[in-house]
Amino acid sequence: MLLYALSFLLNATLTFTVSLGIWRDHPGITEVYGGDTPARRILMCIYIAIGAISLYALGQMVAGNVDVARNVALTLFPLQIIYKVLTAAAVRVLHPVVIANLCVVALLSLTLLAG
Repeated sequence: MLLYALSFLLNATLTFTVSLGIWRDHPGITEVYGGDTPARRILMCIYIAIGAISLYALGQMVAGNVDVARNVALTLFPLQIIYKVLTAAAVRVLHPVVIANLCVVALLSLTLLAG
């Protein structure tokens, strides 16, 4: 369950950090995600949802409800893996967001395989 906790924690940390950068229109975010557009704000909302679900699952783990956390992982992680791998096809692979996405894919895949 340590990998589950690590994956949920990483999800929350990354998604909330990027969301804050999008919200504040941080120059580093603009460099990799482009200017402030409705599409970028929609992406921020998706990231916030992933982070919130990850925090929920972490809370369930702390409360001893590991089956709930595992079920969240079995739904959330494959969804993330699929969309993050698709970013490599949709955007050039050397893009910083794609590289970060593929690193997350590695951890989430390892977590599911170690199950």
